[in-house]
Amino acid sequence: MGDYDLYEFVHRSNQIEDKEFDLVVVNSSIFDSCKPFNTKKFGCPTVLLAGDTHWVTPLCGHGIAPINYLLNYCSQENFDYVVTTYNRQHLHWFVSAGIQNAAWLPLMNMYVVTHEWVETRENRIAFFGRIGSFHPRRSFLINALREAGLPLIAKSGTREEGAHLFAHSLISFNCSLNGDINLRNLEIISAGGFLLTDRLSFASGFDEYLVPGLYCDTYNSYSELVEKIKFYLENPESAIEIAKRAYEKFFTDWHPKYRMADLMNWIFNGELPDFYAAKSDPRFLISTSSRDLINTRLAIYESAQELHRLQEQPKVLVGRNCPPVIVADLLDLQRLDLYVEPGFPLSDLPSDEKILSRLHVANINSYVKEKWDLLIVKTDDQLTKFGFVSSSRFVFILGSENQIAFSNTKDLFT
Repeated sequence: MGDYDLYEFVHRSNQIEDKEFDLVVVNSSIFDSCKPFNTKKFGCPTVLLAGDTHWVTPLCGHGIAPINYLLNYCSQENFDYVVTTYNRQHLHWFVSAGIQNAAWLPLMNMYVVTHEWVETRENRIAFFGRIGSFHPRRSFLINALREAGLPLIAKSGTREEGAHLFAHSLISFNCSLNGDINLRNLEIISAGGFLLTDRLSFASGFDEYLVPGLYCDTYNSYSELVEKIKFYLENPESAIEIAKRAYEKFFTDWHPKYRMADLMNWIFNGELPDFYAAKSDPRFLISTSSRDLINTRLAIYESAQELHRLQEQPKVLVGRNCPPVIVADLLDLQRLDLYVEPGFPLSDLPSDEKILSRLHVANINSYVKEKWDLLIVKTDDQLTKFGFVSSSRFVFILGSENQIAFSNTKDLFT
């Protein structure tokens, strides 16, 4: 428990005879009760596997945010490499903080339990995993499916029990906690299940990796989820065909051993496919060129991300004088209803349709009395003068140097 000297631990251990290492890998997140330090003293490459950066609970401590926590740890330990297995969309933060080598190796930490292929399935929807207060969207969708009278079976248990359930059910339902590519995606596929999961952002890598329509299917809302469930219940051969294709792909490309091989090849041979690198995010340049604003940006983003976890479709308005990078940061929150004030410099954002299609320009005359979940403005913006601040649930007001002059978002982390 607590922080400890890893180098000292190894050299005091009677179980570790050879004290020389070629690689040190630390898996850490805000949820861990221990944190090793002095990793550089081994004199070999060090890797941080960045764990859950997509959510935080009050149990982690007042005011602590997950990305900031790991950035501080990286600064302390000066890791040579940072790898995320869930959140490609967060890699740009590590590069902006000075980490030169950052990559996404999806679900490399998966504990593999497979199942023989099952052709004949129960005509039902399977859910296996956690629900409850920490998973508000997942809980809402499961309860709604039950109330709709759809043939849902929801349970938890061992990985072997989960694989059996996926293999024998026509549809396997998944819902990310907060925009992450979670382990359940490949747990379902490796058991031969048909994956129906929530649509993630353009920056997550999901669409390029698991290719909806080819290896799985996705939904963006409750109504779309019900529509797709009914389609596959009436057309089981379509679900089986997709599941079989993904099942075969798992063993030829998606098994964690392939991503582990990518990690070793990257570290010891300097080779990594561009697809897994941080620069694959179209926001990479705008993010890394705004390093001087990282503290302000992170405070805003991590508050918006937590709001995104707690609420189905938060409405956010950004003033026209705010730095464009703040908007770029927020775009990977898929369900965020994101508006900018008229006059906002849209041309300063990356000219990518995936990005621009996420934005709306607010009609200020119509939105004066709108209840915004999050408002981000400068002290001299006209929005601060027209009642927008008082009518917004959460607010960030930035000063002339883009420092945070006022914020009331502490309640999101308590």
